[in-house]
Amino acid sequence: MKKPQEIKESRSKLNTSEQADISWLHTELATFLDTDEVSLNGIVTLENMINTLNNFRRGYTQRVIRLMKQAHIVD
Repeated sequence: MKKPQEIKESRSKLNTSEQADISWLHTELATFLDTDEVSLNGIVTLENMINTLNNFRRGYTQRVIRLMKQAHIVD
């Protein structure tokens, strides 16, 4: 079983994939704002961002639930 310190460390850091997703979302949103154009391409970009954010949220939520199942208090 993991020590409480190990669990705290694992929950407090995003993995490289999650960091890449957030970075991509940041870049895409900035590009979307700079483009300032209403188009079909804008809809596709928004849908991609929504899907990526939903996947990130799902994984993040699962991580929190897993930590809670380990009977540790999650701040």
